[in-house]
Amino acid sequence: MKKILFTAAAAVLLLAGCEQERMPEPNAATCAPEAFQAALNEMRSEANRAAFTEECRAFQKAKQMRQWEFKPSPKDNY
Repeated sequence: MKKILFTAAAAVLLLAGCEQERMPEPNAATCAPEAFQAALNEMRSEANRAAFTEECRAFQKAKQMRQWEFKPSPKDNY
């Protein structure tokens, strides 16, 4: 019984440091230049950095697609 308890406690302690790093959600605040660099500096995993960079690029591209300006057609002279 003590051996099982010791093994379980050791497993819990060893796995406690295996928490996965969380990426910030890409939005206007986190993809702003200063916040973007700060978020990249906090991330330890290169894969998370690449994923966050790609998600911010996709967010910025979607934001640009939603912005438009009305430009009237030139006046026709028949």
